[in-house]
Amino acid sequence: MEERFSPTQKQEQHYRAELVKWGIELEKAFKVARILALNIPNENLSSSEAALVEEVCNEWFEKRKQWEQFKQTMAQYGATLNEVSLEDYQRANRQKENESSPRTTDQ
Repeated sequence: MEERFSPTQKQEQHYRAELVKWGIELEKAFKVARILALNIPNENLSSSEAALVEEVCNEWFEKRKQWEQFKQTMAQYGATLNEVSLEDYQRANRQKENESSPRTTDQ
């Protein structure tokens, strides 16, 4: 039996997948994907919803921008996209973030 999704549901799935792909926290990705898919005008959003959408969209944009800059830099050194994948890049960034985050110790 074939599942049928409305255009809004398909759009929501697309937004959610794109946000998660770029490392947006799952709960935030779900909320923002729903808002974007429903095409809710900013004036109809609560202040916390509007702030969340802005935060998530800015984070998504910055991560995409960094990836594009990384690809350009790698291309200058002769690397091809076959040699550098988005997953490798994201894994390296997560590892760098984990190494630079302050560690707390129980005293």
